[in-house]
Amino acid sequence: MSSKITCPICGNDEFVARFQASYIYSYRIDNDAPGSENEDEFLPFLFDNREQVDSKEYLECEKCKTKFPCDFNEGTKGVSMTILQKAIRSDHTVDPEFLG
Repeated sequence: MSSKITCPICGNDEFVARFQASYIYSYRIDNDAPGSENEDEFLPFLFDNREQVDSKEYLECEKCKTKFPCDFNEGTKGVSMTILQKAIRSDHTVDPEFLG
């Protein structure tokens, strides 16, 4: 079995794995600065709480920019070739056959 994946739209074999997330950052307001972590000056990376409100994981073809949904972080210790191959096949076949 080949470990190479190709885009079913354009035939390209170069992909980027992307994780896109949206967060709400909270800063407690006190008398001298926003956030209990900000003492001398406001630094936006010193927040009191961060809540993830949305996320997407996908493979993106470098050539045609087609996106293929892929859960490559959930329950795994990295990205396996089988997971990537399943992501490409599942969106573009009526009855996908997953190998592995």
